[in-house]
Amino acid sequence: MYKLCYYSYMVNTINISLPTKLKEAADALVASGEYASFSDLARSAIRQTILDKKYRAMIDEAKKERLEGEGKLLKNRDDIDSFINEIAR
Repeated sequence: MYKLCYYSYMVNTINISLPTKLKEAADALVASGEYASFSDLARSAIRQTILDKKYRAMIDEAKKERLEGEGKLLKNRDDIDSFINEIAR
């Protein structure tokens, strides 16, 4: 009747060591319901770190272009959205 679709992906388990205060802070975030589990928090933190690195690279590139006189003036939100879409390719 219904087709079941299974998404299969490899899951890796890792062990990490954390200072007590960092572990307590992480546990508090999970206990507050902000994250479903410590693993969920760790995945979220890793994803955010990857995004931050990409954005820092874009900012560095924009600064370099500005210094070289090749910068692009973004006057409004549409300009910003267009620019982000252009460089995200």
